[in-house]
Amino acid sequence: MLMDRERTLVDLALVNAKIHTTQGLVKAGIAIDDGKIWGVARDDRLPKASQTVDLHGNLVLPGLIDVHTHLRGLRLAYKEDFYSGTCAALAGGFTTVLDMPNTLPLTNSAPRLREKMALVQHECVANVGFFACLPTTTEAFHALKDGGVVGFKVFLHHPLTALDVDDDAVLRRVLTVVKDLDLLLAIHAEDRGILDGLEAKFRAETDTSPRVHSKTHPPRAETRAVQRVLGLIHGINPRLHFCHISTGQASALIARAKMGGLRVTYEVTPHHLLLSAARLNMVQGLALVDPPLRSDRAKRGLWRDFLTGRVDIVASDHAPHSLQEKCRANVWDVPSGFPGLETTLPLLLTQVHKGRLSLGRVIDVLARNPARIFRLNRKGAIAKGFDADLTVVDLAEESVIDVSTFHSKAKYSPFEGQKVVGRPIQVFLGGQLVMNDGEIVSKPGSGHILQPHA
Repeated sequence: MLMDRERTLVDLALVNAKIHTTQGLVKAGIAIDDGKIWGVARDDRLPKASQTVDLHGNLVLPGLIDVHTHLRGLRLAYKEDFYSGTCAALAGGFTTVLDMPNTLPLTNSAPRLREKMALVQHECVANVGFFACLPTTTEAFHALKDGGVVGFKVFLHHPLTALDVDDDAVLRRVLTVVKDLDLLLAIHAEDRGILDGLEAKFRAETDTSPRVHSKTHPPRAETRAVQRVLGLIHGINPRLHFCHISTGQASALIARAKMGGLRVTYEVTPHHLLLSAARLNMVQGLALVDPPLRSDRAKRGLWRDFLTGRVDIVASDHAPHSLQEKCRANVWDVPSGFPGLETTLPLLLTQVHKGRLSLGRVIDVLARNPARIFRLNRKGAIAKGFDADLTVVDLAEESVIDVSTFHSKAKYSPFEGQKVVGRPIQVFLGGQLVMNDGEIVSKPGSGHILQPHA
């Protein structure tokens, strides 16, 4: 961690900080120049800087990466737009977010991708990358890759594509195209046949409470979908990522596939790790999500796999809706999802405070692994030459999750009122201060669109 102090000025020095290493927390400073990390060293070994910022002994993390967000925008901007969504990201400590394609209109062609990018370029204050829905032709797959998508997404329970992905032969062709393009396919793994059959059954009954939703999304629907996809990728071995896995059975299947040499990864959400179906009974539609909150037993199994290192990523599945939509009386009229960008890091840091989780594991699932799996070069670590995307955290600050302070347009959360310990207090993007004590101090359009294939 030594460096040449005789060098000419760097742009910025962050001093009186702590960083996490394999030896634990160490006191260090970070030198930043031209938006990159120039070096890490003791404060007295840093080069001279045009600006010096004292971090008062707080922890610096690599800029966090959320690989599963729904920033909405376009015709769904009343739920969230790219400015409010990326403000929520910065407020939650995330410098990079990947946006899902189930927007209105869908992101399923190169022109649609360009339309979304044009809006994001003018509105975003964080780094943003994009998924695309499955197009219908090989040429369209290639065009979307050339346009800069980080990968493709298929919703097996609600495909959002003209392709018949219920047909194994069709899905294998998709997997082959994705493999040939060396891109990643993200999977929402719930079996449509099971879900459709149960929904038809329960719609015929009089119960319209939120608990009916859980009955139509049983754990076996997730397990069956995971089994199906894992069976189809043999002989192809594409890069495959399972979204928001919610059961220990599915987690075990994917972990076994990884051990067998298949290129599969998976994420879990804070709500599936920390909440159970009992929360749905308490806050009703505000906690309705796909897949649903599970039993306490399922939560414990998922937590065990998280602690043992099986789980690759924690993602928020930030899915904002209007409060009016979430409070509808009939469960069949309530959309699934809730905001998560501003709660994910404090929730995990609270588990660190309680001794249930290591800080290194938090960095793995929120920074290192997302950068590696999604090939986000020069992100996910505090090291020379990496982008100076950094999240400063006060590990000791106690607070209560207060939805009125959210930057997201969605002012609700199933975690509302929960006490947390630890929160992000500053965020630097490319060496520029963009969030300070909860306030966004950068202008719309100051963020960046990721170009993973450039």
